[in-house]
Amino acid sequence: MSLAFQYHEKKSFMHRIDPITKVVWMMCISVLVFIYESAIPQLILFAVMLLTAILLANLSFTFVIRGIWIMALFSIGFFIIQTLLVPGETVVYSIGPLVIHKESLDFATAITFRILTIFTSSLIFVATSDPRDIVISLTQKLKIPYRYAYSLFVALRFVPTLESEAKIIEAAQKIRGVGKQKGLKNKIENLKRFSLPLLMGAIRRVQVTANTMESKGYGAYADRTYIRTINFSKQGILFAGAWITLTVCLVVLRFI
Repeated sequence: MSLAFQYHEKKSFMHRIDPITKVVWMMCISVLVFIYESAIPQLILFAVMLLTAILLANLSFTFVIRGIWIMALFSIGFFIIQTLLVPGETVVYSIGPLVIHKESLDFATAITFRILTIFTSSLIFVATSDPRDIVISLTQKLKIPYRYAYSLFVALRFVPTLESEAKIIEAAQKIRGVGKQKGLKNKIENLKRFSLPLLMGAIRRVQVTANTMESKGYGAYADRTYIRTINFSKQGILFAGAWITLTVCLVVLRFI
């Protein structure tokens, strides 16, 4: 993912609005991707996510692709399996026992873009939301206990940290002449040689974080004070209201 799934401080519309508004936006996206089962609406939603990332979040196209390429590879495999296994009536292509139907192709395409749309919206949310603002918004606006909100903060902070440490471990092993070798047995050894230092580093980091929280009396009181306050902006309210209205209208049109 190349450090894509972490907060990137920039000036954009998505950076300016509060995290709760973006959560509402993500919920609307989740509803829309699940009410449509054909490929064209899913393709449109994915295109909207790309435009949102580029125009509203100030994220480059290469950044988005770098962030979702692993899920894209998974989606390609899922697309192939669904295309071959889902039954249909209209034959598009056949060679020997291999038969591809129009219905299965449409369904597989829809599912593939559904996965990519959800993953891209999550990337936009993480890349444009400061983890501290997420915690503050959850505790101040949604009244979620700060101990639970802080667990989300730790996850968002630890993922890019572990990713960075993984790159450091890989570079250190290359400097020491420990290259990647072919063969199943060698791959298992390489994985063990790589994962153990990463796991030990993560355990040490968790221990340090737990000791720090305990020494500062974290969780001793039902509530805590905050240096700053997250407020809803007019732009965010209009943005969330527009997406809620669009979602409601599309859901009504879909089922009437």
